[in-house]
Amino acid sequence: MKIGKRILLGLVAVCALFLGIIYFWGYKFNIYLVPPSPQKYVRVALKNMDELGLFTDSKEWVETKKKTIGETSNAKNYAETIPFLQKAIKVAGGKHSFIEHEEDISKRSMTKYIKPKAEIEGNTLILTIPEFTGNDSQASDYANFLESSLHKNNYNGVIVDLRGNRGGDLSPMVLGLSPLLPDGTLFTYVDKSSHSKPVELQNGEINSGGSSTKVSDNKKIKKAPIAVLIDNNTGSSGELTALCFKGIPNVKFLGSDSAGYTSANQTVYLYDGSTLQITSAFVKDRTNNIYKNFPISPDIQTNNAKSSAIEWIKSQIK
Repeated sequence: MKIGKRILLGLVAVCALFLGIIYFWGYKFNIYLVPPSPQKYVRVALKNMDELGLFTDSKEWVETKKKTIGETSNAKNYAETIPFLQKAIKVAGGKHSFIEHEEDISKRSMTKYIKPKAEIEGNTLILTIPEFTGNDSQASDYANFLESSLHKNNYNGVIVDLRGNRGGDLSPMVLGLSPLLPDGTLFTYVDKSSHSKPVELQNGEINSGGSSTKVSDNKKIKKAPIAVLIDNNTGSSGELTALCFKGIPNVKFLGSDSAGYTSANQTVYLYDGSTLQITSAFVKDRTNNIYKNFPISPDIQTNNAKSSAIEWIKSQIK
């Protein structure tokens, strides 16, 4: 009996410990003993913003937290809290941060897959790089189409057209263009504590945390002049794809300033299926230039980026 009681007490202690862990830290894994009240929902959201957001050391954030708690104190459901949390997340993480509803996530997953394009004009290969949102199969198709276009065509120079690319999954864009990029660190994420995490390309794979795909041929294409086209609709992962080319000697940027969403978001799931997209890191390129939601400025400002790029490539051919 004594042994049985000890085992029972041990099990009770383990259960109590487990329940305690869920009570105090379950929010980190979106696990709750009971559904959270709207007020608990708000506090959890604010705590995640506080821990991850780039701008939470400011007086404005301290005041915003207090104000948001007061504004949602009488909320009867989660939906009533969202407008206030939307305002708060912009203070915590800046303009790139937002809250995405479950229905919006579902709609995004149904977004039509846009395939990249490859065209030859004169002796120049023109690659049109659209934003990517899709499944793993589509990611593989996207990346391998670009890679094969780079290897099967004859050309003297390449135009990487990122105009209008608002982002999405970084991996298929970069992997498709990887024959043009040297292996190693492409750029580096830097958080508010100055901790660094390099994004690296190695043997046709990238450690960006996006879709898991790999190109079939990662043989490098050397010496070809590369023109990267950007505009004010090049944003987020579109901008990060462009930054992969910064500091490479045979590259020239043309067009207009990009959108200025040069940062990384971290996804946090809330109880009702909504997500916090919290900006948790800025970006440092291979020249050690840090972008804090600053736009990328082209080397050549022009309203005729494509024709200017073709002329520049011609000037580089010897």
